[in-house]
Amino acid sequence: MDKEQGDGRQVVLSVVIVEYHSIEEVQTCIASLEKCVGVTHEIIVSSNSCYGEKERAGLAADSGHVSWVFNEQNGGFAYAMNEGLKRAKGAYLAIMNADCIFETPLDDMITFMEHHSEVGAVGPQMHDAQGNIQDTARPYVTLPRFIWRQARRVVGHQTSILNAKMDYGQIQTVDWVIGAFIMVSRQAYQDTGGLDERFFMYAEDLDWCTRIRMNGWEVVYYPKALVTYKGTRRARSNKKYAKIFLKSHVAYWKKFGFFYGYPPRKKILFHHDVKEYDHQ
Repeated sequence: MDKEQGDGRQVVLSVVIVEYHSIEEVQTCIASLEKCVGVTHEIIVSSNSCYGEKERAGLAADSGHVSWVFNEQNGGFAYAMNEGLKRAKGAYLAIMNADCIFETPLDDMITFMEHHSEVGAVGPQMHDAQGNIQDTARPYVTLPRFIWRQARRVVGHQTSILNAKMDYGQIQTVDWVIGAFIMVSRQAYQDTGGLDERFFMYAEDLDWCTRIRMNGWEVVYYPKALVTYKGTRRARSNKKYAKIFLKSHVAYWKKFGFFYGYPPRKKILFHHDVKEYDHQ
């Protein structure tokens, strides 16, 4: 059941944004959200910046209806998201990177989930500032596929590796969607307990989508919703983040398998409110 805001209205959507020394990005992100959300909603900013008391007070005072969660440590992305999700009241919960800008109504994703009760998580289509589609809906990351992707990135200097067999204009089930933006139902959140905080950074979104499907839900790529996403891709140029990136994927493989063992998805194509099963 939806929980109420202070004015007694039911909260339909809660959006949690992680902040790490990125105040301006957060403000721009929030401004885009406010233009694209029509349902009753709340925005929660979960900060890992470990600001002092004076800075915290100033941010809280200047943020209007936005709620701030000031974490006592930089516990990583999953940790910060969970701290925000614990306080969320909505029937639908979304995690969002500060460097995401919504371009279309967010309410459409909620309507879609309301019409498809088997869907536990949804991700939008994302593109860069030049309008190029990003590879934000992906197959499970096996060890061979991981090596292949990294080789293409290094040798081919490719920033976005699209699946030639996938129609990126089609609403469809996918293995997982990246954590720059994921919307989940409250029940899917409760079934999984949120993100796994053993992942400091990277692969926590892959892990969460895997566990959502293991709990009987489907994960869907929803290209009718559009987001501009910068993406830092620090793991490609920074040795520290590269090590964290690799460590996180090894942890995922130890959990689910290096080559196989991932929960299979139903191959479903959605045409508006009608779904069609692809038996190929």
